[in-house]
Amino acid sequence: MPIWLSSINEVYKKDITLLRILVILIVFQVASSVKVPLYNESRLPTTITPFHYDIRLITYLDSPSNLRYHGSVNISLHAQKNTNQLVLHVANIFVEAQKIRLHGEASDYQLMNVMFNKDRANMVLTFDKSLRMGKSYILTIAFGRSMSKEKKDGYFVLHYVNARTSEKIWYSVSHFDRNLIRNTMPSFDEPALRATFNVTMGHHRRFQSYSNMNVRAVLPNHELQDYVWSVHEVTPLMPTHLLALSVNNFTCRFTQAASAYPVRFRTCSKSADVRETSFAAEVAPQLLTFLDELLQVRLPLDKIDQLVVDNFPSSAVEQLGLVVYRSKEILKREDGPMSRAKMQALLLIAHEMAHMWFGNLMGIDWWSDLWLKEGLTGYFEALAVDHLQPGMGRRLLLRHREMAFMYESQVAGMSLVPLFPPASPESEEHLYQKATSLMGMVNGFLGNATFYDGLQRHLWQNSFASSTPDLFWRSLQLASERESFETKNWNVKGIMDTWIMQKGYPLVTVIRKGSKVVLVQSHALNGSRTELWWIPLTYFIQNEASSRDLRPRAWLSAQNQSVQLEEDVPQDHWILLNLRAVGYYRVNYDELTWQLLATTLFDDFRSIHVLNRAQIVSDIFFLWNHELISWSTALNVLKYIVDEDEYEPLMAFVVGVTHGIWGVSPESSFNIAKWLGIAGRWYAEFISYTFDKFVLKDVNLNSLDYPD
Repeated sequence: MPIWLSSINEVYKKDITLLRILVILIVFQVASSVKVPLYNESRLPTTITPFHYDIRLITYLDSPSNLRYHGSVNISLHAQKNTNQLVLHVANIFVEAQKIRLHGEASDYQLMNVMFNKDRANMVLTFDKSLRMGKSYILTIAFGRSMSKEKKDGYFVLHYVNARTSEKIWYSVSHFDRNLIRNTMPSFDEPALRATFNVTMGHHRRFQSYSNMNVRAVLPNHELQDYVWSVHEVTPLMPTHLLALSVNNFTCRFTQAASAYPVRFRTCSKSADVRETSFAAEVAPQLLTFLDELLQVRLPLDKIDQLVVDNFPSSAVEQLGLVVYRSKEILKREDGPMSRAKMQALLLIAHEMAHMWFGNLMGIDWWSDLWLKEGLTGYFEALAVDHLQPGMGRRLLLRHREMAFMYESQVAGMSLVPLFPPASPESEEHLYQKATSLMGMVNGFLGNATFYDGLQRHLWQNSFASSTPDLFWRSLQLASERESFETKNWNVKGIMDTWIMQKGYPLVTVIRKGSKVVLVQSHALNGSRTELWWIPLTYFIQNEASSRDLRPRAWLSAQNQSVQLEEDVPQDHWILLNLRAVGYYRVNYDELTWQLLATTLFDDFRSIHVLNRAQIVSDIFFLWNHELISWSTALNVLKYIVDEDEYEPLMAFVVGVTHGIWGVSPESSFNIAKWLGIAGRWYAEFISYTFDKFVLKDVNLNSLDYPD
């Protein structure tokens, strides 16, 4: 007889009535005179590891009043230690406990005890004898439940309305994000526990089945009329949260990535929307081809399905070989000019394609390391977008940096090693923006050749496996040490730990002493704090020959607050730090240097790189708000902005005014900047209005001169 796991916390609780104990003992056919303590750890025990799931699941979508599924799973296990207990994740599903079986090589095992820990979403199975270390076993469990539209179910239903008949058409789709597959089926639901999956989906023949891999056979169901079994190919090794399931009657467009190992794309939606899927169908293969050529690490896929569904609970979710998008974000025609909506769709598609490598091919050991895969994904999303829309990548990276800066100011700093789960979705988003910015900084100080050497080797070595930040830094360290033309004595992990572990970010202050330049670091958000960072210093001295090299010319170390540069800088020349704003820090100059930079910006602003102009504008507002420069200095630097015609500095100015002066939230400030960018001519009117009201005429603001 089956039981509902959501209604039972522990079968043998001390306070349960004797009658209920007897009933449960009869139902489960369990005989045990020994009390077993309830397993109550946050992580599964390391005694057992799964290596294969054989899933057979049938979904019923015929009756809207009885939408449901049921199935069974055979989990192949390997015993790492002797144990008579199995602990796995189960929550809110219907399990037929009397059908639970454990098969060994020589004999079957008798189930003696079943317990559930609702708080941990665990099921603990105790058997009559121990599983032996080094041996393999198969655990069989039947399960099922009714289906709803709730994302938390993991596997849920949605519908659309047939425009011709007004009939509701129901379909199923999965979203096994963190800790959700346990609400669909019993599993070992931890990101490091990778296994292969053999998925067989039962459904009415008018539907089709989608999963991570292709359907290799469609077989008749001899027990249900008009039902079939769709047998999918076996997946590569992957964690449970990447499993994808869907039963639908969508219409598809077919495209293909033109790479050395072509990947076929199906972009599928309800038939009424199929024309609007042309943009996603065309750009996804282009983005995948670019990333494949850039990363030089082959994906274990010959197809990727893109499902476009109404009312999906998130903008998108990627699983190996299958991506699900919410229709309102992705339905765009391929023809016509690039609009803001199409650009947002492009960013979303690029993000999910980058996840095929970072998150799918290479995973993480535990959820607290999500920032690693999201940081790499965000960085390569920007590179992929820039490939199709030159200039957009740098805007995206600058936006990540500025958003992370502003959020850190709000919360007095954040580190990348938070407790899991994060405090809020907002904090998680900004965590990833900071991680993306730091990936750009790592690439900058290592150089492209070293960075890609280390990254590619890391992907090769950790394909179908889990990575950790320390392993990633080690791969980059080894790549750095392989460079024969230059000896580097830095430690990549030691450098990056100062950025990962510590909250906030540094402010680098330039102090001129004649022709000598001294750089001093401090905590940007609180000058009384003592944290120090390893800061890669890139700089350009006026009238030097320009260079595209972003590798550091000097370092500020975590052991020393200041450093004197080797070069002499003439008194009438400026020095510009943090080339192209690659470093995750702000810069404050002495008054002379600010005057020299202001003059150059006013006379010939294009002689300074656009990203550094944006950085200067952003830093000016920050420094003024923190009373580190006078308003007259800020005005002197910002007065050039009336002639600025590039998006990034204008964006920084709009965000600085709306957020830094008006107090508008960072998200709203960026939305205003986006809108002004689309409106075009309104940028000039906004800037003229701002200078007229807040800069030139407002006596109170102009009188806010702080001592230097």
